[in-house]
Order: sequence, then C-alpha cells, then structure tokens
Amino acid sequence: MKERRKAHSVGKTILTVVLVILILAGAGYFTYVYFQVEDIEVQGDHPDFSNGDIAKLADIQPKTHMFFVDTDAIKEKIETEPYLEVDSITKKYPKTLVVAVVERKPAAVVLYSDQYPYLLVDVNANVLEMLAEPPAGTYPTVTGFAIDAVNLGKQISTQDSFKLTVYTELINALEEKEIKDLIETVDLTDINNIKMKTRDGLEIKFGQSDKVTDKVKMIKRMIPKLAASGGNTTGILDVTMGISATYQLTEDSTPTTQEDGTQTPEDDNAQGDGGDADPNEGASPQSGE
Repeated sequence: MKERRKAHSVGKTILTVVLVILILAGAGYFTYVYFQVEDIEVQGDHPDFSNGDIAKLADIQPKTHMFFVDTDAIKEKIETEPYLEVDSITKKYPKTLVVAVVERKPAAVVLYSDQYPYLLVDVNANVLEMLAEPPAGTYPTVTGFAIDAVNLGKQISTQDSFKLTVYTELINALEEKEIKDLIETVDLTDINNIKMKTRDGLEIKFGQSDKVTDKVKMIKRMIPKLAASGGNTTGILDVTMGISATYQLTEDSTPTTQEDGTQTPEDDNAQGDGGDADPNEGASPQSGE
C-alpha cells in the first residue's frame, strides 16, 4: 500500500514538472512570437525618400525579436545612403520600431582631389557625393581644408576640427540670412583671414571667425546698398571688424566707411532677434577714389 502511494506521489510530481515545463515553453514561445518586429514607423523630414525606402534600407530580418534588435546596426544600414541621417531608433512594444530620420541637404562644395575634385557636403561637412564635375545648383565652393580622408555619409576627416566648426557656423549664418546662393567662394585657408567672393565679383574680407552672425548681417545689408549706388557689384567689402563695413573699388583706392554697425536698443527691439536693417537706410555708399 505504501509503495502504491509512493509511486502515485512520484507520478504526480513528474506530471506536475511536465506541466510546468509545457507552460513555461508555451509562455516562452508566446513571448518570442508576440514580441517579434512587425512594423517600422518612420518619422522625420525626408521628402526624397519614402517610408518604404527607409524600411528597405533598415533591412530588419523576419522574426527579429524586439529584445534583441541591434539599433546601431540598423542606423549604420540606413546611413549607407549618404543623404540620410538617423536621429534615433526607439522601441514601441510589442512589435514596432520607431525610426526618426532626417534628410541631409547639400550646402556647399569642398575641393578635394584630382579624381574627385568636388565634394558635395551638407552644413556639417558630411559628404553627400564625390563628383568629377561641378554639381548642378548654386553652392559656394569652399577651399582651405587639409583633408585626410573622405567617406560618403561621413564628415570629412581633417586634423583641424576647429575649421569644421567655423565652416558650420558660417554656412548656417549664410543660410539663415538667405544669402548663401550669392556667395561663389569661401576661403578658409587662414582661419584668421577668411575671404569670400560673391557671384557678381564682390570680394569680401571677413577676417577672423568671430562675430560671424554680425558680419553676415552686414554683408546682407551692404550687397544691395552697393548695387543700388552706381552698380557697385565688384570691388572690396571689408567687414573684418564686425562693427563696421568699408568699401573700396580697388586695393589702391581709399576705403570709405559704409556703416558703423552701431544699433541703439530701440533698433534691436524694432528688428527683433537676428533682424536685418532696411538695406535702403543709412549712408549712401561711395565707390572709392
């Protein structure tokens, strides 16, 4: 009788263990299936790329589990397209990955090598295209970088990281004031003596990489002033001080002060943050002697 009870107890224990194993296996299988990636939600500004284009680049394999998604690998795959930059990848349980993507915009051309003389880059100097011929569009050509290496979709490699910072600040300012398309060349060879030239032939002495926003504002004001006074679209505009601008027709002519850059608090309030003065106000430009 005791042996029968013992056998019954052992059998019951084995059955219990088997049931527990089956329940755990079922729960594990359910969890594995329930949390597999099925949807990719694409966010961000990417007008030239559809959500499907980006999902295809992400290349997430079937039955990939949400718990084991390699977001770094997905980011790297998407950014094999140089025009795309991944801001973030987050998980929305149970089955959705949210990918925030921004489309990079061409901002300038950087001169590079004999094989690929023209690098089309964005505002952060990320390389979008390596070209043998100048690209279509009106982009300033930037010189002065000592480039160590170039990879599509990556920032140009240079020992002078500060020069990259200056480039970004300057291009941002030109874009913000909507005069980037007027600039033909930007010379960053000497960071303390930056030079630019407009497409009409006006040479601009920009000087050091300080007061960038103020200097760009001054350039924006002065270009239409000079053009309105006798068609002065060439010559030399000097904004190196950041608080005043002078103009001379040639290097040998006498510079004439065009504006002192002084603003009263009332002027600042009237223009708002980053506002520009009326280009028709102030002293009339002179063409020099």
